[in-house]
Amino acid sequence: MSVRIAYLILAHDQPAHLQRLVERLAAPGVAFFVHIDAKADLNAFAGLAHSVTFCKRRVNGAWGDISLVKATLELMKIATAEPGRFDRHVLLSGACYPLQTPAYIEAFLEAHRETEFIETFALPDTTYGKTLERISRVSIRKSKPLGRYRWPLQHFLNRVLPPRDYRKVLTGDLVTGSQWWCLTDAAVRHVLDVTARAPQVYRYCKLVDCPDEFYFQYILWNSRFQSNISHSLTFTRWTPGKTGPDMLDAGYLAQFQGPGVRASAYKNSPGERREVLFARKFSAASAPLLDTIDAMAAQRQPYTPGDEESALTKVQNGPN
Repeated sequence: MSVRIAYLILAHDQPAHLQRLVERLAAPGVAFFVHIDAKADLNAFAGLAHSVTFCKRRVNGAWGDISLVKATLELMKIATAEPGRFDRHVLLSGACYPLQTPAYIEAFLEAHRETEFIETFALPDTTYGKTLERISRVSIRKSKPLGRYRWPLQHFLNRVLPPRDYRKVLTGDLVTGSQWWCLTDAAVRHVLDVTARAPQVYRYCKLVDCPDEFYFQYILWNSRFQSNISHSLTFTRWTPGKTGPDMLDAGYLAQFQGPGVRASAYKNSPGERREVLFARKFSAASAPLLDTIDAMAAQRQPYTPGDEESALTKVQNGPN
């Protein structure tokens, strides 16, 4: 039985790379839903009009801001509104790219139909910079119109205001994790249902630092889906001390070899280095590197479940 996959893509630039990403992932049973940041020129992405469904309600996004959660929810809404149901919803950025063929990805997801691939680990975790202040202190938008006044204003607010009483709203376990996930249709609909039934969680997250790394994790970890939660399927490499992942270059090809690709040793989170299917960050300038990645993927054997993959569906005792 084939797996129907909805790719939900957050993009703001690099239309040529986005077009390549869509063409590479295209396969029977696959559909693409794309949110282009409201600041971007939509005409630059006109070449994709016949291949994807664009979000009509575009959000003005900012790094570490609730706007990224809002844009993701918009993608989830339009994908779940499509006739029929997708088995999987995969959240990617416009800077992502698959490390495997569509056939390999489908076989992997077929083998793990109930697994929720969304990274979760306990908050706080100071080793990886995920402090409790992320949710207990005020975080304001990290872009215009405040510009360089944003940090002084945020510091001032947190000096004069008491810590936020998050337990009035966030009554479950606190968890965090990578923004990028691959969820079942049931899990996506559960997130949308909670968003509609308990809007106070979303409202609270408007002033949370990096809520895109908290909102979805919190809802799913504190639900019936907890026992099926596993890791993120997107490879990222974080240089220690930096606030964002590295651009990937030919130096990473050695890590993309072998029958299955594992997460980076510097993935900015605890937990085992398990198999991944996608990677970020790339751009149109990465085309020669992506040609090599495509060739490596084509030479691999078809996906077959192994001991590690079988373990992914086991009940976990706590945030990994």
